[in-house]
Amino acid sequence: MITTVIFDMNGVITDDEDLHELATQKAFKKVGLKITPEIYRQYCLGRTDAAAFVDLIRDFQLKNQSVTSLIADKSVLYQALIADNLKVYPGVVALIERLYQKYTLALTTSSTIKEVQTVVDQLQLENRFQVVVSSEDVKRGKPDPEPYVLTAEKLGVKCEACVVIEDSENGVRSAVAAGMLCIAIPNTENRNKLTDAHCIINDYSEITDTFLQNLG
Repeated sequence: MITTVIFDMNGVITDDEDLHELATQKAFKKVGLKITPEIYRQYCLGRTDAAAFVDLIRDFQLKNQSVTSLIADKSVLYQALIADNLKVYPGVVALIERLYQKYTLALTTSSTIKEVQTVVDQLQLENRFQVVVSSEDVKRGKPDPEPYVLTAEKLGVKCEACVVIEDSENGVRSAVAAGMLCIAIPNTENRNKLTDAHCIINDYSEITDTFLQNLG
């Protein structure tokens, strides 16, 4: 029986992947690297900044650059951008409010806790998620299963009682590897990148109680 619904944040709740990309571009421009859309998608989409930035520094030979400093700079830039530009996907806040009446909700994201707090505060969702797992809480981010396994542990529930809502290939792989059911919505990825999910939806209105209980 499904008792828990776990949301990813960026690309599922917030329509802000463009702002993350812009903040990343600005941060790396300061150290001499141009982040093209192709580079961003390859290295950053659905991953923690820590993992992505380590790989970028290594592969583009950015000697003497600090991952910690780049993450902090990017986070400040992102929070400034989102302050006046926060967009959410149609129907997702209503979905959260509806599911909150019956299910335990959690948020598992590759964003930093400061970025999460900015979004949650603006959307007034601070009491809706029983557990929040951010990039700082894990050693291995998505597509590793650690973020979702940790979420289940913090909630005290079994992974098979959880449904995850994801938008990225790495997120889907993480949820499935954790032993959870996964609903994918192609907000940021092509559908053919999400085929490991248990189902792919086009609109949040498709997620009903009956839909969730029949998913397995």
